[in-house]
Amino acid sequence: MNLQERINIRSTAGASVIYKDVTPLSSQDEEIRVLHLECGSGSSLLQCTLHRVSLRSVPAPSYEALSYTWGDENNRREIVVNGYIVDVTFNLYSVLCRLRLEDEARVLWIDAICINQTDLDERSQQVQLMRNIYTTCDPTVIWIGEPPEDMLPTWEMHWTGDERDDESIDWFWKEFYSDTDRSENDSTSIDQIFHAFANLRLLSSGHLSDQPLFIDMAGEEFSYYMAYSDYCRLVTDALAPFYDSPWWTRIWTVQEVILPPKAKFIFGPISVDMSCLLEAFAALARHMFEPCCSELFSRCNFRVRKCFRQLGSVLTNIKNMRASHGDGTNVELWETLTTFRARHATDNRDKVHGVLGLVNAWSGQPIVPNYRAATETIYCQAAISTAVGTQSLFPLHFPLQKHACPTLLSWCVDWTAASALADQLNVYQWSQQPFKVFPTHGADHFHIVPRSDNRILEVRGRRCDRVASVGKICQGNAPDEKRKAYCDWFLITGLHHDPSRMYRSGFSYFEAFWKCLCWDMILHMSETAGIAISARSKGSESYEAFVGYCHSSLKSLFHPEGLSQADREAVLQLDKRFQTTEETKWGQYSQSDYLVEQWINGLTLNTTFFVTDSGYLGLGPPETQIGDEVWCLFGGQMPFILRPVATTQEVILGQGKKQLHQVFGTCYVHGIMDGEIANDENIPAEILYLS
Repeated sequence: MNLQERINIRSTAGASVIYKDVTPLSSQDEEIRVLHLECGSGSSLLQCTLHRVSLRSVPAPSYEALSYTWGDENNRREIVVNGYIVDVTFNLYSVLCRLRLEDEARVLWIDAICINQTDLDERSQQVQLMRNIYTTCDPTVIWIGEPPEDMLPTWEMHWTGDERDDESIDWFWKEFYSDTDRSENDSTSIDQIFHAFANLRLLSSGHLSDQPLFIDMAGEEFSYYMAYSDYCRLVTDALAPFYDSPWWTRIWTVQEVILPPKAKFIFGPISVDMSCLLEAFAALARHMFEPCCSELFSRCNFRVRKCFRQLGSVLTNIKNMRASHGDGTNVELWETLTTFRARHATDNRDKVHGVLGLVNAWSGQPIVPNYRAATETIYCQAAISTAVGTQSLFPLHFPLQKHACPTLLSWCVDWTAASALADQLNVYQWSQQPFKVFPTHGADHFHIVPRSDNRILEVRGRRCDRVASVGKICQGNAPDEKRKAYCDWFLITGLHHDPSRMYRSGFSYFEAFWKCLCWDMILHMSETAGIAISARSKGSESYEAFVGYCHSSLKSLFHPEGLSQADREAVLQLDKRFQTTEETKWGQYSQSDYLVEQWINGLTLNTTFFVTDSGYLGLGPPETQIGDEVWCLFGGQMPFILRPVATTQEVILGQGKKQLHQVFGTCYVHGIMDGEIANDENIPAEILYLS
C-alpha cells in the first residue's frame, strides 16, 4: 500500500477504507477491534494495525484499554493505521509515543480508533459493550498528560503503593537528611515531580505529623533547602497539572477507571497504580477526622489543603463506586447520574450513555444506547425509567433548570445544566439525604402514566395553595448576599410587625419562618463515619441550634448589618437571646454553630421564599412566581411548585383536551411536610398533566 495516502478517519468515506477488513462487528459474539501498536523507537512514524477479536472467546483476548481525553482538535499529528496515514490529536499521539515498546507490539483498545465514529449504529452497539470491554482489559492505562517542560523528572518511575516503593522512599528521605550544609541555591536541583508523588505515597504511611508536607520539620539535621512554604508551593505546583487535567472532568473516563480490575495513571514518565492513589487518600481521609491529625491538617499550608481536597474529592467518588462494584452492591442509574453530574461530554447524549456501563441494577426499563435518538429523548427515558421503576416521583426532586436543552420538558432533569450551571443550582438538591427524611405523599395512590410519546406525565395529587408573594432570590453564599435575602424574607412575612401571630399549624410565624430556613432539621457529625449527617429535629434541637447560629454567623439576620434595630425589636421581645452586642464574636463558631451555618447555606442557595394565599410559608425554586401553585403529588416526598400553562392544552388520546402544568421543582412548606395535605381526604385528588 502507498504509505503516502492520507485518509480522513472522521469522514464516512475515509472510515469505510480504514475499517473495510475489520467490519462488521458481530454483536452476538461481542466483537470489538483492538489496535496493535507496532514496536519502534525514537521519532520514527507510529505504525498500527486494527484486528477484530471477540470478548466471548476462550481465553479472553489480551489487551490494554486506554483512557484519555481527545484534546485540542486543531493540534494534530500523523500515525499509520492499516497502511494509511491518519491524523489524531496531539494528546493521543503523545500517549502512543509513551506506550510504544522497542521490542514488541502493544495491544490496545482506543475508542476513537477502534470504533467507527461515523457509524451511529456501531457506536450504539459498542457502547453497550463498554462494561465488558473495561472489565476484560488488563489493565486500563490512564493518560493524564505530559508535565510542563520546566519540571520534567530526571528518570522514569512507577509507584505501586507497596514494598516495591521502599527504595524510592528511602532516597526521598535522604534528600532531606544528607548534606544539610547545602545552600538554598541548590533547591533548583530538586526533582519536583518525584517529591510530589513521594509525598502522595507517604499519605498511606501513617500520621501527618511524620510527613514533611504537613509540618515544618526543618532543624539541625533536616533541611528543605528552601523555606518550608516554598517547598509546599514546589510540591503543589508539580501536582497541579496532574489534578487539573481535563481527564478528571470527562464523563467517559468514569467507567474507564471504575470497571477495570486494575488501572494505572501515566503522567509523562511517571506512572502510579490506581490502588496506590486510592489507599493514600483513604488513609488521609481517616486521619483528617481523627484527633491525632485533624487539627494539624486544618492548620497546614493552605496550598497543600486545597490540592489534597481537590484530588481527594474526585478519588473518593471513584473509590466508593469501585467498592460498590467489587462487593456486589446495586448501582442504579439515577445514583450514578447524580454522582458524576459535574462531568462533561462533547456529545450531550453521553451524559447518560457514558455511565450506562456502571449500572448493574435497573429499577425500571434499561436504557439502550442509541445515537440516532435526540438528547431530550434520552434524558426523558432516564427519568421515566427511574420513576416507573421506583414507583415514585423521585426524579422530579432534583434541579430542573435547563441549559443546552431549553426545550426539554419541565419535569425532566437537563444533565447538561448539572455541569454547566453548577453555581446557579442548589447543590443540596443533588443529594438524596435531605428530602428522604419526609414520608412519601400518597404512596398508596401513586399514579404515573407517560403520555404523548413520553412528552406528558400524567400524575395525581392534591392542591395545597397558590403563591401570593415571593421574596428576593438568594444567590451565592457571600455574607452580604445571604443577609439581604434573609432580611427580605423576614420582612415579606411581616415578622417585624407581629412575629408571634399564630401560624396555620398552631405555632408562631417566627417559628415557621426559621424552620423553613433549616427545614426543621439539624446537621451533626457521625462519630463512626466521620461525616456530617442531617436528621429531623427532636424537641428544641433545631431552635437552640438556630439561636447559636444567629450569634456567630456573618450571614445572620441579627448581624449588625442585618435587620435594622426597629425591624428586629419585635423578635427580641419574644426571646432576648437574639440580642447581640459589640462583644458578639462574629465568624467564630462552635462545631454545632458551624454545622448549622453550612446547613442553612446549602438549603437556601439559589432559592426564594414565598407566602401563599392561606398564609403558608415556603422555600422553593428561584423561578417561583406569584400565581404559581403548591401541589402535593402522590409519590413525591416534598411539595412541588407547578404553573398552569395558560395558552396550551394537550389532546390526550381517549380523553380529549387537557390543561397542562409545568413543574419548577420541589419546595419546603412548613406544616404540610408530613402528609397533612397529601393525606387529607377532604381535599379532592386530581389528575394533572405535566409538560
